[in-house]
Parts: sequence; structure tokens; C-alpha cells
Amino acid sequence: MKKYLVATIAALSFMLTPVSASEFREGVHYEVISDTRTASPEIIDFFSVYCGTCYQFRPFGQMLRAEFGDVFKEYQVEMVAPRNMGEVIVRSWAVANILNVEEQFKDRIYHRHFVRNNQSRTINDIQEIFAEIGIEQAQFEQAYGSFAARSLTNRMRRSANDMRVSATPTYVVNGKYRIRQQGFSSSRNLFDDLLKLTHYLLEKE
Repeated sequence: MKKYLVATIAALSFMLTPVSASEFREGVHYEVISDTRTASPEIIDFFSVYCGTCYQFRPFGQMLRAEFGDVFKEYQVEMVAPRNMGEVIVRSWAVANILNVEEQFKDRIYHRHFVRNNQSRTINDIQEIFAEIGIEQAQFEQAYGSFAARSLTNRMRRSANDMRVSATPTYVVNGKYRIRQQGFSSSRNLFDDLLKLTHYLLEKE
């Protein structure tokens, strides 16, 4: 009986053990999308504030921010948005970055979209969200029309195109490796396993 219990506990422990770095496999847990990597470490989360899965994965993004700081970037995409809102939402995310209110903006807009079930469909809706976090209309409009906002918007759009982003959320490490979340379908600690994979890919040549 004792031997049976020991064997059962060992089996359960094995099942609950997160994926180790030695088990990460190309084509399963990640895929190579470029022959070269970026000159400096970089993790990009391509997301949309209209994407329910992105909302569910927000804690993972917060883990990446806490773990990697400025190495981690969040790029809003324009392909996941209501009609005529693609450009508006990407530029608005650029504004949130310029004004250093990214987290507050995400809090409010995610709450609006997925708790209140009230999607933002006009630029006025977006301005209302900025007003809720203390950004007056004139300040928003100035930042929205700035060269910095246009430049960051173009960078996010260009990166999404260059890295062939077709779904959200998409995580790209060092411009070379794209994480395959579906490779962790049996994970018991999904975000922990994804974090370990991110570390592995950052160091991989």
C-alpha cells in the first residue's frame, strides 16, 4: 500500500511539474519567423483592447513587464477593431504611451469592453476614457496629432506587418521567435511556463 501511494504521489508530481527549458521544442512551443535576431533584447506583445483573449492574458503581460522592464513592449494592432477604428485605436495607444498612462488606459478600456460590454466605436468614446483618467480633451488632441504619436503608430504597424502578425495576442521575442500558446494546451501553470519559455528564447541564438 505504501509503495502504491509513493508511486501515485510521484506520478502526480510529474504531471503538475511545469515545462522545463529542455522540453521546449521548435514548432510546438515556438516558431522561428526570421533568420536574424534584434541587436538588443526585445519582447513584443501584439495585442488589441478589443480582444477578449488579450484581456485574459493581461496578467501575463504584467508578469513580463515586472520581469523584463523596458525590454517588454506592448504594440496595439489595427486589424482587431470595429470598422473605422483601427487607426484610431493604434494612435490612441501611442498617446497613452506618450502621456505615461498606459496602465490606467488599459484598466478603463478593458473594463468598458469586457465588464460593461460597451465597445468604443468612435474617437469620442476614446476621449471619454482618457478624460476618466485625467487627460483633458486639449491635451489628448495635442498628443494625438503629434509627430511622436504618428511615429510610434507607424512603428507598431510596421512591426506587425514585418513579423506577420495575424492574431492576438502574439508574443515575439528578439524579432526572431514567435511563442505558440497552443503548444501549452496541457500546462497546469500556463503563465509560468510561458515566462520560462520567454527567458529561454531571449538567451537563444
